Amino acid sequence: MSAPPVSSLVTVRGAILKKSSTLALPQALAEVRDLQRTVIVLRAELEAAHQERQRQVQDALTATHNEARQIRATVTSLRATLELAQIDREAAVKTAIAAGQAEIMHLRDGVAALREQLERRTLEQSDALQHAATGHRAEIAQLHDTIRALRSSLEARHAAAR
Repeated sequence: MSAPPVSSLVTVRGAILKKSSTLALPQALAEVRDLQRTVIVLRAELEAAHQERQRQVQDALTATHNEARQIRATVTSLRATLELAQIDREAAVKTAIAAGQAEIMHLRDGVAALREQLERRTLEQSDALQHAATGHRAEIAQLHDTIRALRSSLEARHAAAR
């Protein structure tokens, strides 16, 4: 089936329009003009809505971009702060270790000095005790000798007096 030629359609349309009343034609033309104005208004509103939507999308994109930039800056700042804190912590640990080791060495030196002093005093005390014991033994021996001499002298006197 083939489509009728355009000229025949125009002729048919023209015939239909001629048959309609002369009052209906101006009304139909007015309605067409109203519809055309409505189309123009709707098209303008659609374009305005589309532009508004594009502006909102652009604003949202800009805001998102700015927020992402701020987040990156915050992350970078926090990373730098964390790295500095770690460096400070490591330095504090090294300082504490060095101070602890220095204190340990100082205490070891103190212990060694006290040990030497204790050994020296123990030796001096032992020598003093040994010297005192030797003196006491000599004094005791002298006292024994004196007692024997006095006993002998007393026994000789007692024997002579008898």
